[in-house]
Amino acid sequence: MFAVAGAAQAPITSIADLRALPYEQAAENLPVDVTGIVTYFDPNVRHMGDPEGLVLHDGSAGSYASSSLPFPGRDRIRPGTRIRVTGVSNPRSYFPNIKNASVEVLGQGELPAPRPLGGRDLFSHTADSDWVEIEAVVVGVEPRGLAFTLVLEIDDRIFKAEIPETKDIQRRAAGLMQRRVRVQGVVGTIFNEALQLTGRHFFVPSIDHIIPLEGRLHAGDAPVQAIASLLQSSYNIEQLVRVRGVVTQSGDSGFYLRDESASTYVQAAEAAEYAPGSIVEVEGFAAVAPFRPVFRAARIQRMGETSLPAPALFDAAKGIDAVLHNDRVAVDCTFVALLLGLEGNVLQCSAGGTVFEAWLPVANRLAHSLKPGDRLRLTGIYEVTTSRPMPRVEWADGFRMHLARGGGIEILARAPWWTPERVLLAFGLAVAVLCIALIWGWQLRRRVAAQSAVISRQIEQGVIKDERERIARELHDTLEQELTGLSIQLGNLAPALDGDPQLAHQRLALARSMLQHCRNESRSSVSDLRDPHLLQRALPDAMRESLPAIASACEARFQFELHGTPQPLRATTQNHLLRIAREAVCNAARHATPRRIEVHLTYDSGAVTLEITDDGVGLDTSRKPPAGHFGLIGMRERANKIHAEFSLESTPGTGTKIRVRLPWSSPVAHPRPRK
Repeated sequence: MFAVAGAAQAPITSIADLRALPYEQAAENLPVDVTGIVTYFDPNVRHMGDPEGLVLHDGSAGSYASSSLPFPGRDRIRPGTRIRVTGVSNPRSYFPNIKNASVEVLGQGELPAPRPLGGRDLFSHTADSDWVEIEAVVVGVEPRGLAFTLVLEIDDRIFKAEIPETKDIQRRAAGLMQRRVRVQGVVGTIFNEALQLTGRHFFVPSIDHIIPLEGRLHAGDAPVQAIASLLQSSYNIEQLVRVRGVVTQSGDSGFYLRDESASTYVQAAEAAEYAPGSIVEVEGFAAVAPFRPVFRAARIQRMGETSLPAPALFDAAKGIDAVLHNDRVAVDCTFVALLLGLEGNVLQCSAGGTVFEAWLPVANRLAHSLKPGDRLRLTGIYEVTTSRPMPRVEWADGFRMHLARGGGIEILARAPWWTPERVLLAFGLAVAVLCIALIWGWQLRRRVAAQSAVISRQIEQGVIKDERERIARELHDTLEQELTGLSIQLGNLAPALDGDPQLAHQRLALARSMLQHCRNESRSSVSDLRDPHLLQRALPDAMRESLPAIASACEARFQFELHGTPQPLRATTQNHLLRIAREAVCNAARHATPRRIEVHLTYDSGAVTLEITDDGVGLDTSRKPPAGHFGLIGMRERANKIHAEFSLESTPGTGTKIRVRLPWSSPVAHPRPRK
C-alpha cells in the first residue's frame, strides 16, 4: 500500500535529501532515483541478509543500497562505476537509505577525491557512508569478518577495515603491519535496535587503498631485545626492534612467543603459518596491553623448529602469578561446568579455591564427555585478570586459560559417583523409600488380612462344594448303581418264588451278594469321608498309608514300590486309581490266600501305570466271574471312566496280575486348570 502511494510522488533524486527524511516519512516507501559513483562493492559478500549491497556517492552524500535480487550487470560493477539506482526509502538504518534497489550501469568513471578526515571527526554523524581518507597504523588482522579484516589504530582507538578478498591480500597485509598508512574508504556505522551509534568501521574498496606513509619505520638493522625488556624506561616506542623465541601456541590473529626472559603475544597477519615449536624472529613494535606488553609484527622470519618447551606447572593455591602472564602453563583443577558458545566452548573449573574459565576456540569432543567433579590437567596460555578498574599487578585477582585448538585437556581422574550431593540425595531417597515401604507394608497387611479372610471363605466354600461333588459322584458310581441292580434282582425274585424255588434261591443269593458289595462300597466311601486327608495326599503316599492294612487281613507280606517321579493327577482320577488298588489288594486278601502281595506304581513320560501282583490261587480268566462277585467289574468300570487301559493276567495256581495304564493324553489325567 505504501509502495503504491509512494509511486504517485516525484522520486527523491538526491542522497542528501534522502538522508534528511524523518524516519516516519522514510517508512512510507518513498520512491528514490539517484545517480552516483560506486565507492564500495564486494560481489562475494552478502550484507544484512540481502543478496546484494553497495555504497554509492552522488556528490552530495553517500548511501547504502540493497536488493533482494542480484544486480543486473553485476560483473561490470566495481569501485568507480557510474550507476543509476532506483528503489524506495528504507528507514531501518542510521540514516535512511535505499532498499529494493534496481541498478543500471551507466559506464566506468573514477572514484571522487576522498574527504580528509581526522580522528576527532570520525564519530561525527555526517561521516556515515562518506568517502573519506584518514591516517592510521595497521596493527593486526582478524578472522571471521564479512571480508578480509585489517585492525587499525587511529588516535589510540582500534577500528576495523573490511577489504574484498584477493589471492595476494594476506601477503600484502603482512607488509603493512605496524606501518603508518593512509586509508581511503567508506565510513560504516554500527548501530543498535534504537538506531543509536555504537561504533564505526571502514569499507575499503581494495588493498590498494591502504597506502603506506614514510617516516614510521627506521632504516637499518633493528636491535634484538629480550621480551622482558620491552617498554621499559630505556625503550623507544618509535624504535623498530626484533625479538626471538619459540612459538608456544596459536591465537586468533597472532601467536604466543617465549624467549628465555618471558612470553608475549605477537599480533601478525600470517599467524597461522607458524605452528607451535617454530623458532622465529619477529621485527616490529611493542604496544601497551594489560599486565604485559604485546608485540606487533611487521616482519616474521622462520629460523627452524624445536620441541615445545615443557609448560610451567601453576599452583593456584599459592595465588595469582602475574609473571606467567601470556606464558604456557599446566594447571591441575576440578571441572565444574561446560558453557557452549558460537565461537567455542568455555570450561568452568576450580583450582586452589579459585574459579576460572578455560577457553576452547573450537568444539572439542573430550570436553563434552566431562562430568562435574572430574580432575583435569589443562595446558594452555595463562592470562591474568582483575576485577579492579586498572590492571595493576598488585590488583590481579583472577586468571583464565586459553587452550590450544588441539585441546590441552588431560583427565587425571573421573569424578567419584558418591558426591556429597548424591549421598544426600541417596539418603533422602532411602528415607522416602523406607517411609513408603512402611506405609505400603501396613496397607498390604490390612489388604492381605482382608483378602485372606475372603480366600478362606472361598476355599471353605470350594472345599465344601468339591466334597459334595465327590460324595455325589461316589454315591452315583457305587450305591446308586448297586441299589439299582439290587432292585432289579428283587423285582425278578417275586415271580420265581411261586414257580421255581431253586431259581428264586439263586436270585436271592445274588441279591444278598450285591447287597454285601454295596455295604463294602458304602463302608469304603464313609471311610474316605472320615479321612479326607487321604485323598488330598499324593497317590504314592495315599497307597503307602491305606494298602498295608488291607493286606494284613490275610497275613500276606505286602510290598509297595514307586518308579519314576510322581506327577500331579486330577483328584477324581487319583481316587479311581486308589480305589482300584484297594479293591485289587482286598480281592487278593479275601479270595486268593496269597503269601505275597506287591503293588508297583510307575511314572514315565507316556503314562502312569499301576500293577497289583499276588502269588495266590489265581483264577480262570476264560470263565465269567462267579455270581455276586463284582470287584473285577468295578475295577474295569473305574478304569473306563478315566480312559485307562485295564488288563488281567491270571491262571489257576500261579497268582494274579492286574495292570492299569493311564496315558497322559487322557482328558482326565491332569488337574483342572484354576480359574
